[in-house]
Amino acid sequence: MHARFEPLPAPTRSQEAHDTAQALRERPDEWAHIEDLGNLNRATNLAYRIRTGRHSAFRPAGAFDATARLADDGTASVYACYVSATRQ
Repeated sequence: MHARFEPLPAPTRSQEAHDTAQALRERPDEWAHIEDLGNLNRATNLAYRIRTGRHSAFRPAGAFDATARLADDGTASVYACYVSATRQ
């Protein structure tokens, strides 16, 4: 073991998620395929995090709707829609 002193790397965030959220905001009420994941559990979890705003790119909570759909091969897709403009 050794000690090497150096500054911490800057924290990173997923620019891709923020770009996706912005694209959805530009087309409210239109569903879009946003991600393919290895199984339905992971896809359902991502959809939940989008709907509830736990994924920071998709805040405030309730501004987006999201759902997961299972494919025949066992993978799953996530679809999302910006709905904030219509829920007033």
